[in-house]
Amino acid sequence: MKHRSSAQIEYRGVRGLAGAETLTATGLRTGFDRHFHDTYSFGLILGGVERCDVRRSRQFFEPGAVPMFNPGEVHDGAPATEHGWSYRMLYIDPALVAGERLFALPQRRDATAAAALRRLFDAIDCGSELGIEEALACALEILLDENHRDRGAPALSKVRERLDAEYCAPLRLRELCAMAGVSPTRLARGFEAAYGLTPHRYQQSRRIAKARRMILAGTPLAEIAAACGYADQTHLNRWFVRVQGVTPGRLRRAFFS
Repeated sequence: MKHRSSAQIEYRGVRGLAGAETLTATGLRTGFDRHFHDTYSFGLILGGVERCDVRRSRQFFEPGAVPMFNPGEVHDGAPATEHGWSYRMLYIDPALVAGERLFALPQRRDATAAAALRRLFDAIDCGSELGIEEALACALEILLDENHRDRGAPALSKVRERLDAEYCAPLRLRELCAMAGVSPTRLARGFEAAYGLTPHRYQQSRRIAKARRMILAGTPLAEIAAACGYADQTHLNRWFVRVQGVTPGRLRRAFFS
């Protein structure tokens, strides 16, 4: 499917593995806004160099690098040079990962990790269900580590819990400030420092994650917009492209064509 100019972005499900999908992107010369996925996300850089701000640091993903993002981990993505970049990613539901294990680093650059991803994508393209499950288990064993995430101050955690529970509702800034006991400016700065996004952008990422699930479930787009708190389908489309890089209609056609 087309992604602006001559770039290509293609989403596909994984045969026999519910809760998993792949993304193949080639020739990207424009970036993605800061966002997060509610899945484990990891893959392989195929060409070019991607610039990514994640974990309060700037990373450069070069060919052969394995980018890794934990569920809820805020990041962006943009070309580091005018030539753009190409990559392949796998997104898997947290239910497919045993135990409280996380990616300790935002990327791996070693041959072992890259080889594990190549075997995994080869299995997804050409293997059986057993081969896919085996390659996935081996890759996760190599990439995952024991870790924990900083949840921020208790007051900010309460705001985050409210956003997680009611992200499709028309929340107001004064309500969140009252929960945290801080001014709007301190809330925005503190929340972004703890979780990588302001409360508003965090809300939008949650909404888009829900919209994506509804799109792949076949729900009409107008119904999705209303259910996710958007004024109309145009508003949904605008935010969806900013986070996912494609329109809701193109994402749906990729899975159901």
